[in-house]
Amino acid sequence: MKTIIWPVYIDSTRTKKEGRKISKKDGVSSPRLGEISRAARKLDLKPDTENNKSYPGLWWESTGRIVVEIEEISKKDLLLKISNMIKGTRSN
Repeated sequence: MKTIIWPVYIDSTRTKKEGRKISKKDGVSSPRLGEISRAARKLDLKPDTENNKSYPGLWWESTGRIVVEIEEISKKDLLLKISNMIKGTRSN
């Protein structure tokens, strides 16, 4: 099943109303598309990066999005894994 990951989903600087899907403590500050794509690649999700897309709730910001193929994992668990992977790379 294909699923879309918008950077706002894991952005700890955004509110739930703006589109964040995980808790602030689990999120990362201003995640970049490249970071999300690298994390998805490390998880063997074969990410497809679409740079010129805007999250519908923030249509004026061209943040881009990542499309991945997932099986047997919830979207929230996927977002947590990607967020944790980005945190790990940022701390190095």
